[in-house]
Amino acid sequence: MSPRTQRLSTVVALLVVLIAGGVGGWYVRGAYAPSSGPSESTLWVGAAGTLAPILPGLGATFAQETPGIRAPAAAQTFEGSIALLKSIGALQARYDVAAVADYRLIPELLEPRGAAWELIFASDPMVLVYNPSVSALAGLNSTNWAARLQAPGVLLGVANASIDPLGYAEIFTQELAGTNGSGVTNGSTLYTHFYRGAVGGPATPNPATTRIAPEADAAALIRTGAVSAFLIYRSYALSSNLSYVNLPWTVDLGSINQTGLARYSTAATEIAGTTGLQRVTGSPILFAVTVPTLAPDPALGQLFVAYLLAPATRTVLASAGFTPIAPAWADQYAQLPSALGALAVPLPSPLAAGIG
Repeated sequence: MSPRTQRLSTVVALLVVLIAGGVGGWYVRGAYAPSSGPSESTLWVGAAGTLAPILPGLGATFAQETPGIRAPAAAQTFEGSIALLKSIGALQARYDVAAVADYRLIPELLEPRGAAWELIFASDPMVLVYNPSVSALAGLNSTNWAARLQAPGVLLGVANASIDPLGYAEIFTQELAGTNGSGVTNGSTLYTHFYRGAVGGPATPNPATTRIAPEADAAALIRTGAVSAFLIYRSYALSSNLSYVNLPWTVDLGSINQTGLARYSTAATEIAGTTGLQRVTGSPILFAVTVPTLAPDPALGQLFVAYLLAPATRTVLASAGFTPIAPAWADQYAQLPSALGALAVPLPSPLAAGIG
């Protein structure tokens, strides 16, 4: 038996132990066979910036509880999901695990050659974080948020939609705000305050009302007053201890039912694709994970994915602002490693229709 086959067999055995453990948490102890003989195996993680506050801690606990593994911060990269997957697909960056903030991206940018499957493990709605010292935002709430954002002097932070799904999620939230009674008089008023270009087309941030910034910088920009507010994921607001207001379900991209799917799909924009402009439509925010084909240690990647889906980890995710999905949803269920299949079910057909 080759070393790689031996490691994969070990993972299957470990996952059987995990699944049999029920809801108590992570039960694997000391059984992982490192890929490099007696030395420890390093877990390499590439993930969406939103996961930066939580994955390092999860990786550290995973390593502590599974001897033979190390998960140093230096082996973890956090950036926009689109940029991450392009680095894996085009530049052959090598990670044992890749996790993104839009479940449609792994099928689009990696499958079938760069990855064989994805597991959707959590949702995370949009909220509005803000600097409470900005007088125009005094009394901000989930009803008046859209009108207050358009007050003179309010500067909104926005992400680059062509490299980060947060960027187009912000656009969708603003487009959808025009029809939920939140103070916007028509479907384009909020959007056109912050962006140039027709609704549904390429969106160019208006320099008078916006500042383009990566998600990782949002907290610092809010605290220093460099921007007044940022539309961002709830988990980021909680992990960064920022003031925020929840948004109505009609705009927060957090509802996974058929009504939410139908509503969100009415929003659209165009981003820079590999061969020109690419149309993207609104969808619930769903986080997905895979083990790339070029993973340095696929067995270790599968083991960490199982850990990410474990009951104790779901509790951590929930406390951080995510809504865990259990069992996880698989876009290519038949392609899953056999042990991971016990932790998942096929992706519901309404969501599967959004892929491609």
